[in-house]
Amino acid sequence: MENKDLRLKFMCKALFAELGYVTHYEIKLRNRSYITTYKVHDVSDIDVYGYRFNADLSFSTIGAECKSGESSALDELYKFIGIRDMYHLSKAYLIKSRLHQNARQVALQKGVQCFTEVELRKMLLGFGLNVDQIIAVESAKYRKRMKYMEQYKARNEKLVEYIQLDFWNKENWKNVHNIIHILTSYGQQQIIDTPTVMDKYIMYSITELFALSCLRNASEAIVLNYSDFDSAFSTCLYGGAEALNEKRRIHDTVNIATQEDRSFEPHWQEELVSLFSRASESTIAAAHVPLLIQELYENSFYSDKVKVDSSVLGRYPDLTRKFTQDIMAFVQKTCHISDQVFADFIAL
Repeated sequence: MENKDLRLKFMCKALFAELGYVTHYEIKLRNRSYITTYKVHDVSDIDVYGYRFNADLSFSTIGAECKSGESSALDELYKFIGIRDMYHLSKAYLIKSRLHQNARQVALQKGVQCFTEVELRKMLLGFGLNVDQIIAVESAKYRKRMKYMEQYKARNEKLVEYIQLDFWNKENWKNVHNIIHILTSYGQQQIIDTPTVMDKYIMYSITELFALSCLRNASEAIVLNYSDFDSAFSTCLYGGAEALNEKRRIHDTVNIATQEDRSFEPHWQEELVSLFSRASESTIAAAHVPLLIQELYENSFYSDKVKVDSSVLGRYPDLTRKFTQDIMAFVQKTCHISDQVFADFIAL
């Protein structure tokens, strides 16, 4: 990857963060093909992706294509328009070192915002930010994350691949179940009495994704039936009423065939519903949970320790901290994760 591309990505991530988005780099988009064999193919990627929950837990996303060079702007624009539509981005940005006026005109008609590197730099300066310092800081964060993911992949390839690939291409409700399953397998296979900083970093990262999935589930439940949130949340947890009924029918058929009486609902469902039922009553505080978790693992992890700056907590409501601690406690208990993993934050 060219250094110019990375610089644009770092600046774009800083812009999205200023707009209140939780941000991620290089989100790969995948689909399945029946040509010759049933395989998974990487379609493309979103160079910088951001999401946020509004005060009512409604969900919005933003994405950017960051390319150095001065040519092929129209080709890159049309490709990104397809990516935007495929991934249902609320807002889309095309950022290049330089942009031809033709590309700007087409982008305007297609609802994509275009910026050159100079224009992006001016926007960041308008926020009162030191652009060179941002690039240095974001570069360090990026390289630390890539290093941790690469090192951890040797220990638990399935977990890292899910964070980097599968999560972004699965239905929201499936991610809730899958993350719990993967972390439970992790907790049973690897008992870590003294987790390293890298272990904690990975667990904080996947907890942010778990919080994202659960909050999206809560957002859907609020729209579905806010007066009976608990029932609506449980329904959304299985992909909707029709899918839930079908799963119950299959479950009952299997119980009859095996002459067993296994419960349909997983043991953790009641506690999860109760946790997000409380969150639904304070949506403004709950909406900030993913932002807080990302700020924790990006700014509180050092080479040999985790140190949470009190000024970080001061930017969020007390209920946001409480909800975050409750989610971490749920993950720790349900997935049998060492209580030392989240101790630095839960103890606050």
